[in-house]
Amino acid sequence: MKNKLLYLFITFVLASCSTYNYQTNQDIAIYELKTEPKEALFTERKYTKGSHTLKFYIHDLDDSTFQCNNIQIYDSTLAGELEAVESDIVRDSLYMENTYLKNEVHINIDRQCTNKNSQIYLETNEIVKLQSYNLTRQRQGVTKRVKTFLIIYFSLSLIALIGSVIWLNSFFSGW
Repeated sequence: MKNKLLYLFITFVLASCSTYNYQTNQDIAIYELKTEPKEALFTERKYTKGSHTLKFYIHDLDDSTFQCNNIQIYDSTLAGELEAVESDIVRDSLYMENTYLKNEVHINIDRQCTNKNSQIYLETNEIVKLQSYNLTRQRQGVTKRVKTFLIIYFSLSLIALIGSVIWLNSFFSGW
């Protein structure tokens, strides 16, 4: 009788634990497009030292978009080679599916007909707006909290199960 009751109890506990449906939830990095002062292009290290990892896009008054290659940033000028690209949609924020775009820098200039020259030389007064993606917040998924909760829950359940088995064994051994 006591073996059947113990077997029934263990089966019930194991069956109730196996019905949990675990869903993964990845961490989400959120990058937002921020407007920065145009002087930051020439003074901040992330542009002057990191220009080889950044992609610079130039937007002129004709709504044309160019990728600027071989960037050279000096004290107050920017030089580079222009390559016409299809008009990219400038996204306001980036999530996990498109975080590869986080190294884009968008520069709006006060010039028309930029596509006639393959070289560009910009001074500070020709730049209207400088925008780049900055990490605003990193929302960690629920997974870390759920994992911690599940570890604590299953540890306590295991301790309770072992305690119950010992108590039932000592209770029924007296019969």
